[in-house]
Amino acid sequence: MTTHYHLLMDVPANTLQPGMQRLNGPYAQGFNRRHGRSGHLRGDRYAAAPVESVGHMLRAFRYIARNPVEAGLCSSPVDWLWSSYRGAAGLDGAFAFVNDASLREYFGGDSAESLRVLRGFVEDS
Repeated sequence: MTTHYHLLMDVPANTLQPGMQRLNGPYAQGFNRRHGRSGHLRGDRYAAAPVESVGHMLRAFRYIARNPVEAGLCSSPVDWLWSSYRGAAGLDGAFAFVNDASLREYFGGDSAESLRVLRGFVEDS
């Protein structure tokens, strides 16, 4: 995405805000210094919402994976290099900081059939 990013995370209570501050703060401050700017780089502060159910989590996963496609930035979720989708779908090695095991369990685990179902859920319109 050109103006924002999405994260689907499982975090302990009361750790999201300091974590987001640590993720966004140093980069934004350095960017602003280099470019004589101030304020947020991605429009506004981050927004967060708790995932309330399995269905909600699956819809969020699909939405995040398909977001660059819907924005016209690529033709398929597998084409977006800045996504962990390829790793979750078993197409590439996962990013070292991403643990998608619990997500894969919703589709049956790591078997070839389970990963085919996961890809179908995301990629079939």
